[in-house]
Amino acid sequence: MNAAAPLSVKNPATGQVIREVPAAGAAEVEAAVARARAAQPDWAARPFGERARLLRRFARALRDDDQLMATLVAENGKPRYEAELIELFYVLELTRYYTGRAGRRALRDEVHHPLIFSNKRTRVVRHPRGVVGVIGPWNFPLLNNFGDCIGPLAAGNTAVLKPSDTTPLTSLRVGELWKTAGMPEGVLEVVAGRGDAGAALTAAADMIFFTGSQAVGRQVATTAAARLVPAVLELGGKSAMIVLRDADLRRAAHAAVWSAFAGSGQVCIRTERVLVEAPAADRLLALMSEEIGRLRQASPGRDAAGEVTVDVGAITFAPQLERAERQVADAVTRGARVLTGGARRTDLGGGQFFPPTLIADATPAMAVMREETFGPLLPVMRVADAEEALRIANDSPLGLSGSVWSADVDKARALARRVETGSLCVNDALFNYFCVESPLGGIKASGTGFRHGAEGLRQFCRLETIVEDHPLLGWLSPLLARQLAFPYRPRTLRLLRKFMRMFY
Repeated sequence: MNAAAPLSVKNPATGQVIREVPAAGAAEVEAAVARARAAQPDWAARPFGERARLLRRFARALRDDDQLMATLVAENGKPRYEAELIELFYVLELTRYYTGRAGRRALRDEVHHPLIFSNKRTRVVRHPRGVVGVIGPWNFPLLNNFGDCIGPLAAGNTAVLKPSDTTPLTSLRVGELWKTAGMPEGVLEVVAGRGDAGAALTAAADMIFFTGSQAVGRQVATTAAARLVPAVLELGGKSAMIVLRDADLRRAAHAAVWSAFAGSGQVCIRTERVLVEAPAADRLLALMSEEIGRLRQASPGRDAAGEVTVDVGAITFAPQLERAERQVADAVTRGARVLTGGARRTDLGGGQFFPPTLIADATPAMAVMREETFGPLLPVMRVADAEEALRIANDSPLGLSGSVWSADVDKARALARRVETGSLCVNDALFNYFCVESPLGGIKASGTGFRHGAEGLRQFCRLETIVEDHPLLGWLSPLLARQLAFPYRPRTLRLLRKFMRMFY
């Protein structure tokens, strides 16, 4: 497709075109980076408290905007409940955390006092890296797009946001609000474009924050590595829910259904597979089927601001429908049973809908157990015990999230420590994403770097260590320099040898 052709944004719940927007190319991206780079010194020079105040004010502008949620629902296809409860709430909560005392503490200088050279002290200073390029996905047009700009901006960087070409309208609205709210020019730039725009941003920014597929993530990592600039990558997961026989099965079933089918299953940390001890399997499947039977799937556009009539919305990205169909067919061929759903819906108008699908008798050989689905499929496999569940859970190239369920919390916690993943819950699911005080990131092929916590903020800074004389003991420095530096003396060498034998 010609890169100059406009982006045609469709409503996935209706199939209708919402709007066409110009597609930025490399030149537009480079210009945006240049504006951000020019604005960055002034933004970084502002005291943390001033940056925090401006970011909190902008968060309130997002909260109070009438168009933002309607735009998000229209281009993404999720229920308004999820748009507000998950995406908007997350942005507000992350802003609160990073602009509060925790953010100030994470960014302040650290002073250290060396033990041996007590005549010195060191000061570790955190400087913003410059321009952070944020490349966002289509499944969370606010949370994983502007939401990923909050940390860089709080740390004193400027940000250039390139949203998915499937869902650019929410980010463009954020960019409009940035201007109308009187925020500093150039500090946040939004460029809507295709892959060439993302490649141009990766080639120009001082740091990259990418959320998306493994294939594109590897390209981003390669370009960033060649330029020796850091990259934070979140590349999806295959999260396992391990349910032991003594677990609260009703609670586990409720959490499994929500964590598997929220966002129509298009969630990176969603429950992608359930590994349940055999004595509890039939009861868990029955409870999950019961939970799924209560779900309401329809076009989210019919929900007004104060209404909640839809639980499961549309599939945002059409190729996910085909992936779901392939995985269901493969599972059935290999002996699985489809208990609910299983085929795309054609009774909801012209939109892209796939029902919540529960698959029993899954085995590790099935694609639905090995490959990330990123859609509303939930395979359930019976295991003999916790050790078999752990082995299957860890037999994956991905490691982003997961959960462990047991009435014995100590046992569950011990098992959780052995699951190879970046973050997980005990006796719950999804809530690890909202605990912004603690880092969340992937291992293995799920990515590098973090969201949240002090680590998630500090990664947007480069470190500088300044060594200076101690205010009380600095008078020793000239004496030590004469003894240790030129000209070298045999007596000093003998003393150092004695010291090293005694002290070490």
